[in-house]
Amino acid sequence: MITKVRLNGEDRRAQIIETALSVFSEKGFSGSRIKEIAELASISETLIFQHFASKEDLYRVTLQTLFSHHPVLPEVEAAIQTKNDNHVFSSIAAHLISHGQQDPRIIRLALFAALEKLQFKEITHNGAETSITLTDLLAGYIQQRIDDGVFRKINATIAARLFIETVYMYAFDQHAAISGPALSNPGDEVMETLTTLFLNGLKS
Repeated sequence: MITKVRLNGEDRRAQIIETALSVFSEKGFSGSRIKEIAELASISETLIFQHFASKEDLYRVTLQTLFSHHPVLPEVEAAIQTKNDNHVFSSIAAHLISHGQQDPRIIRLALFAALEKLQFKEITHNGAETSITLTDLLAGYIQQRIDDGVFRKINATIAARLFIETVYMYAFDQHAAISGPALSNPGDEVMETLTTLFLNGLKS
């Protein structure tokens, strides 16, 4: 039996989003059902659809809500202004790894999205309605440094994607222990190692 709790519209919407995040992060988009979300939230499916047009709409909003609490673009944009290559790459690695550790739902949702081949721009957004992603920003910086003669002439977009994917693969491995037990206390050493290896390959 559904126990109804009176909430205003804003609080009800927030409750639905939080419940949906729990379900989506455990089962992915394909494995989740609106019925299950409704039951966990102790509300009806009809009430969910009063707030969200579809399951896809709910999924999109939950991702935007989650990642709006972990904005990465402002940090990277500030680092880019300095043209300090190590700072740019290490700040990206530090942000993605640390926030993935703070909220494992980020890692789980990213992994599910990859497996389900879903468009997952929210993971590199700053949480606002914007078309630029972290990959776009990093690719632009790499191209700028290529034009400066600092980096070798390569495809900047491919390089940016490879770096971000490498960071996420490390985060996945820490979460799922795919290649072995999680590192006990990686700290800054992981970020430094990832950054050094990648930058050494980029520099001309």
